[in-house]
Formats: sequence, C-alpha cells, structure tokens
Amino acid sequence: MSVIESALFFAVGLALLVGGAWLLVGGGTRISAILGIPTVVVGLTVVAFGTSAPELFVSIMGAWRGSTGLVLGNVIGSNVANLGLILAAAAICRPVAVERGLLRRELPFLLVVTFVFSWMAWDGTLARWEAGLLVAGFIGFIVWTVRGADRGVTPTFPVPDELPTPAPGHKLRGLFAGTGLVVLGAGGLAGGGHFIVESALDIAQSMGVSETLIGLTLVAVGTSLPELATTIVAAMKNEDDLALGNIVGSNLFNILAVAGPVGLFRKLVDTDGAIQLQLVSMFLITVLVFAGTRLAAGSLGRRRGTVLLLAYILVMTVWITWA
Repeated sequence: MSVIESALFFAVGLALLVGGAWLLVGGGTRISAILGIPTVVVGLTVVAFGTSAPELFVSIMGAWRGSTGLVLGNVIGSNVANLGLILAAAAICRPVAVERGLLRRELPFLLVVTFVFSWMAWDGTLARWEAGLLVAGFIGFIVWTVRGADRGVTPTFPVPDELPTPAPGHKLRGLFAGTGLVVLGAGGLAGGGHFIVESALDIAQSMGVSETLIGLTLVAVGTSLPELATTIVAAMKNEDDLALGNIVGSNLFNILAVAGPVGLFRKLVDTDGAIQLQLVSMFLITVLVFAGTRLAAGSLGRRRGTVLLLAYILVMTVWITWA
C-alpha cells in the first residue's frame, strides 16, 4: 500500500473515530436521562470516555496487533499535544481563566500522575502490575471527584447541563434509540481504530520510521481532535473551566484509563529506544503548564499560550530529529 493510500485510510479511520465518539456520547447521554443517572456521573463516564475513546480504541487495536510502541507513543504524544497544541491554541484564541480548584487539586494530581507514569515506563516497559496501579489510581480519582461534586466542588471532567427527563411513553423508544447510537458509536470507534493502526503502521514502514514516532505525532494529533474541538469551542463560549478541565481530565484519562487497562491486557514495551526523551518532554511540558497557571494570576493568556505552542514545536522537532 502506498503512502497516499495509507493516508486516505488514516483519514477514513479518523472520521470513524470522531463520529463514533460523538454517537457514543449522544447515545449514552440519552440512556442516562431515561434511567435518571445524575449529570455529574454522566460527565465523569460517558462524556469523559467519549473525548478520550479514540486514544483508548487505537491503543487497544495497537496492543492487539502487538504494536505496543504505538500505544506508548499515542499516550505520550496525545498528552503533549493536549497541553502544547490544544491548550495553547485555546489560550491564543482567548485568554483562559484558571479555576482555583483546578490549581489546588487536579493540576497537582496530573503532575504527580505524569511523574509516576514516567518513572514506571522509564526502563521502556510498563509491566502488568504497574498498569494495575494506574487502573486503581483512576478508580480512586473517579471516587474522589464524585465526592467532591457532591460537596459542590466543580469536577475536572466536562459535565453536561441537567438532563431532561423524557415522558414515560417515550422511554422504551428512547432506550432503543440510545442503545442503537451506543452500538453504532462503538462500531465506529472499533473500525476507526483498526484503520488508523493499520494505516499508521504502513506509513511508518513506507517512511522507514518507528511506529512509536508515528504514534507520538500523526496518531497522537489525530486522536486528540475531539479534545481540540471541545476546548476551542469552550474557550470561545467563555466556558473556561470546561476548556482547561477537559485537557486536564483527558490527560489523566490517557495515563490512568488508557495505558492502565491496555497495559493489563498486554505488557507495553517501547520499540525505538527513545522513551526517556519522550517521557522527559511530557513531564516538562506538564510542569510548564503547572507553573504557567500558577504564575498567571487567574488567567492563561496569549503570551503564555504562545510559549506553550513554541515548546510543542520544539518537542516535535527534537522527537523527529532524534528518530
């Protein structure tokens, strides 16, 4: 398969991923409204999973193929893209207000989780017991966030407005419709993940680069498109808590609920020998965001957004040069 054909298949897979995530969120939200599930739980599960589902399904397909380098590259690259590209773009479009709770709780937690994950994967592998600890950390984070929401604390993950309760006569039809959307969404995610992994590996082979590098760049940016759309729209609508919270929540989800479960399924192993450089880059750009928001006096403006974007360009240049 030529590079052009692989790129077309990649584009098709990307469309299936984004469409599948959208259908999954729509169906899950509809079912939640009918069953009377609290909106905060919907935000923590359906919406959060929907924006990070592309990374999860691509990683599952990559692990199934034995391409564990692609999995690690996707997780690391997506986190760097979320902070250095997507958050930077949002701040450049419009200064992003930083909610005090994010500064006190979720951003420090993200910094700790990023450090722990970097320490675990420093030797180029993520063992199953380490993956199990990440999954346990995710469960603990969800419980912590739900309890915080019960106390009136703003959750990190996007939470939809109060869900409307449908009339009793429409509940059965609504359940069938919602279930159908979830099934279609899951099918789109699975098919999109398959196309992206296959085409990405073909592109890597055709260009003579490692699958990890393709995961760090092409696949990472592609699977981060839902976060890009959500964050830009939230920033333009002055919903700053949602803009930054979406990024923080997505990065936590990528490490704890993507690398963790996939690592339980198959031991993750780096394939190009540059994992330390990639982990250092991810940790440093997380530190840059943490420090920038601390010094921003309540707002992440265009100047700091530009610094983040330049840092992202520098990271990409170093990764490609050292590949």
